[in-house]
Amino acid sequence: MNTKKTEVRERVYDIVAGPGKDLLFDACKYAYSKNARIPVEFTVAIAYTMPPSDSGCAYILMALTGIRICGVEYEDGSGESFNLHGFCRADLDSLSGSKDDAVFKPYRFEAYYNTKRREGTISFTEQ
Repeated sequence: MNTKKTEVRERVYDIVAGPGKDLLFDACKYAYSKNARIPVEFTVAIAYTMPPSDSGCAYILMALTGIRICGVEYEDGSGESFNLHGFCRADLDSLSGSKDDAVFKPYRFEAYYNTKRREGTISFTEQ
């Protein structure tokens, strides 16, 4: 009998833009609906051209699709910070950012997201 635990690879990235609060709750409300789909888009930086603190820094986008938000939780008392979790399809190995060239794999994600600043962090775990 194999008693070794399988190693879970988790990768963490910056969310540099995303939706507002209403869209997050609507997407969660209809996550498993067969009749309604609420598309959610997060702009996630897979890499940076320079250190993020440099004024000329740019980011390279991650190819990300099929985001399904299954849970929204208030992170603090501000009403603007949330812990999110759900499922998506992403290409974590491509630096092209193009969905045409991407090789998507299914992932579970957890994110901290601030709807006022429209930024946060997102971590992916292979399914």
